Amino acid sequence: MDPISADFLARFGDIDLQKIWRDLYLHYTGVTWAFLFDLLTDYSLYLISALGLYVLFFAGQVSLGHAGIVGVSAYIAGIVSVKLGLSFYVALLAAGLAGMLTGFVFWYLVGLRLTLFYLAIGTFAITEALQTLALNSDYLGAALGFHGIPLATKWYHVFIILGLVMFAVWRLEQSRFGLAMRAIRDNPTVAGAMGINVARTKLLAWLFAGFCTGLAGCLHAHRVTILTPPEFSILMSINFVLAPLLGGLRTFWGTIIGGAIVWWLPWITTTDDPRWRLALYGVILVALMVFRPQGIFPATPTRTTGFRGDQAARARSVAPRPAAWSISRSREGGGGRPGITAPGTGFAFERRTIFGYACGDPNHAAAGCRANGGGGCS
Repeated sequence: MDPISADFLARFGDIDLQKIWRDLYLHYTGVTWAFLFDLLTDYSLYLISALGLYVLFFAGQVSLGHAGIVGVSAYIAGIVSVKLGLSFYVALLAAGLAGMLTGFVFWYLVGLRLTLFYLAIGTFAITEALQTLALNSDYLGAALGFHGIPLATKWYHVFIILGLVMFAVWRLEQSRFGLAMRAIRDNPTVAGAMGINVARTKLLAWLFAGFCTGLAGCLHAHRVTILTPPEFSILMSINFVLAPLLGGLRTFWGTIIGGAIVWWLPWITTTDDPRWRLALYGVILVALMVFRPQGIFPATPTRTTGFRGDQAARARSVAPRPAAWSISRSREGGGGRPGITAPGTGFAFERRTIFGYACGDPNHAAAGCRANGGGGCS
């Protein structure tokens, strides 16, 4: 290892702490409510895509190509608005359907056959291929980008769609499809043996996530008005992945909290430079692996939760237990030999030998019914 140079130490010693504090003071005091509201709108737009990715992780589908779904839906929305001249709401619906179709393509090409690390690499490869296609397509603007998209995304569009997506994800978690997704995430082989259609459940996750992400892509396109292929790279996918990783997979609220950390921490720490922002994300990932590997809300094994599960648990706790086996006199043993009565069955077993019992049922006595050594009636 090279020794620390004197020049580095000199530069480190020349740090002006007063200037740093002055810059921080100007950074925070120059903030307006309009600026904070604009950041909140961008964060809500980010959450729509992050919740779509959470559904994939919830079903055990590890994806590093979420930016590809955002890019396809954003370009489709731009084509509908600019090339076809249709309204924003038509573009919104078209982008959602395009996201679903892209999710189906991801499921068919890689999600149906690959898992875990291999699935992540497969989704990343598809996204890189889509990015290269956009860079070489004159119809999409190539490297110069797609221009002329109208500024149609309003703050209430973002908040309404975010609320609907949150409600849909919450209902999905509580449904039988949510339980099936959890079972597949825990162990797809065991889930299939229990009767869950693994392929169909994965397809449902990809379609749901694709539709949510498609809506976010349209909102993004009509907010920035210019689309360039490099922005839909692996860096955007990592930004989405960090939200469910930090928050955990127990509930979608973890993704909301993790997304808040990812979105607001760079602004709080004034790391506007993309290189420093990536370094900050690296520090967050290392701290996550060391102190909280499973996230803020770690996933638990599949089980029935929520109100129905609590009701079932309470019902089991107050349910009457069967009476214990009792020692009694044999029905037909006039000699008064002791026996054992099984409650609720109508059988009494008379002690005959040191190892076995004879069935005390009068209907079986004539047939010589015996239970020697626990062997049952013979």
